[in-house]
Amino acid sequence: MRLLILSGCLAFIAACIPVPAAVPGPRSVLLVTIDTTRADHIGCYGYEWAKTPVIDSLSAEGVRFAWTFSVAPVTFPAHVSLLTGTIPPYHGVRDNGTHRAVPELLSLAEVLAAKGFQTAAFTAAFVLDAQFGLDQGFDVYEGTRHKTISAAGMVEERSALEVNRSARRWLDGLAAEQPFFLWVHYFEPHQPYPAADALPMRFRQRPYDGEIHAADTALGQLLAHLGNIGRREETLVVVTSDHGESLGEHGEASHSYFAYQGTLHVPLIMAHGSLPRGYTVEQKTSLIDVFPTVLELLHLPAPVGPPPGRSLAVLFDGRGAPDVPTYFESLSPFLNYGWAPIQGVALGDHKLIAVPRAELYDWRHDAAESDNLFASEPALAARLHHELEQLLSANQAPKREHSSERSLTSADRAALARLGYIGTASARAAEATLEDPKDGIARVHQEERIRELILAGNLDEGARQLKALLDADPENAIFNAHYGYLLLLRQEPAAGIPYLKKSLDLGFRTADNYSNLGLCYLFSGDAPRARQPFLNALMVDGKHLASHYWLAKAQAALGQRQSALAHLDEFLALWHGDSDPMVTEARALQKQLKQR
Repeated sequence: MRLLILSGCLAFIAACIPVPAAVPGPRSVLLVTIDTTRADHIGCYGYEWAKTPVIDSLSAEGVRFAWTFSVAPVTFPAHVSLLTGTIPPYHGVRDNGTHRAVPELLSLAEVLAAKGFQTAAFTAAFVLDAQFGLDQGFDVYEGTRHKTISAAGMVEERSALEVNRSARRWLDGLAAEQPFFLWVHYFEPHQPYPAADALPMRFRQRPYDGEIHAADTALGQLLAHLGNIGRREETLVVVTSDHGESLGEHGEASHSYFAYQGTLHVPLIMAHGSLPRGYTVEQKTSLIDVFPTVLELLHLPAPVGPPPGRSLAVLFDGRGAPDVPTYFESLSPFLNYGWAPIQGVALGDHKLIAVPRAELYDWRHDAAESDNLFASEPALAARLHHELEQLLSANQAPKREHSSERSLTSADRAALARLGYIGTASARAAEATLEDPKDGIARVHQEERIRELILAGNLDEGARQLKALLDADPENAIFNAHYGYLLLLRQEPAAGIPYLKKSLDLGFRTADNYSNLGLCYLFSGDAPRARQPFLNALMVDGKHLASHYWLAKAQAALGQRQSALAHLDEFLALWHGDSDPMVTEARALQKQLKQR
């Protein structure tokens, strides 16, 4: 009887799906990811302040997935999952900048390229730069690093209009019958926002919505160009986001820290003439489902491999399918601060957030996630915890020739920092003893305010507040590193040494941090001890400009003429920006050493 009822329900659902007249399936694919975009700030998702006519029209033309989960509120891991159909524990990318997509992964671009598609990606932010490995399978992969602004780094983001120009140029070069896979990435909704007077009046009090509108406008222009060159009707258009934005909910101003719905619930729309028009899928879905769905809609077989996402075509073609567990995580609290990592799973209408003080929410009916059911629903919590363990067990990363972790150059780190990403590992005590991220969010905000004080030149007040923060969390690698560097800026280099050494012991082993320790020794008059930290910095990043320069100064002071000249030569060879006092001094020292 139960089977008959289920069959009847599926038949009823199938009858309600608006089936289009026979239209050939898509030949090409346009994937658009609009960074940092909450689903509930899009018009077709019910947001009254939205001005997203292009996305709304795509929803009316195709299929809207009402409840799509991101795998992580972090740009690079989410995009790797989107393009490989796998979750972070399997693909190994857990943060921006410090991890890379290894060649052993199979991307959607690689599958389509092998089937004769021309493939291209045009991204708008440094965090998706080709060096991080997501370029595999793309004939063309254009990011931001082709625009040098100084020797310290590259332009780390570009506008949607610039992305469109590159995409249009590539499209115009294709043969008329050539199938293509084009991925474009817009970064507008990500902070920082333009000044209020640069926004339309409607959005001056709502800059986030204004930036979503700007991305929507750019999308409309790109779709219009597809129409102008006669490629629109053949193209499956997929629009989604990597993650959302907290906008102050749960005490989080932006994203990448917590794993609540504000940062996990993203839009997902697929439009093509062969798909149902104006259909909404209410079942929970995930970004990892896009990969297999696109392949099925192109009538291509899914590759044999790891436990993949599932094709969503069954949810809008009348077949139907049961709900499946959906994984999500946020490792930023651990990777950046040494606090407990966040991992979780959603099943049905409930989601478990596995942290020291665990949380269980009815995410569909408790949008604010304010009613923690963990204590009152122990059986449900236990079931979801079991589902999480099963997911993690089934998606363990296999042994690979290449590591997903990588070292950052100083230019990379500067670009990531300007975008608001830190991405540093902290070696702390066993995970069971780590602090719940909920207890650390106030310190994160305090650190951000201190950083603003320091950038404004208020070093004394910044030092006072940072020391108080450090006293409250003395084993925090980042706080120790920042305080040691601040003491260096205040011309107290000897005082900064113990803090920088402690941060290195705690796992903050970046080239910048080693270099700062070397500077503290050097400016304290201890050139012999300064030498090793600079060498350590160059082991992490062989192109670390400051370390080449200051190591040369230390070696010159120690009478190590040839070594000093070698590092000066390297420094000057690496410098590609405008002239600088460091360059002038390096050339003067080089000339002086050569005359000896």
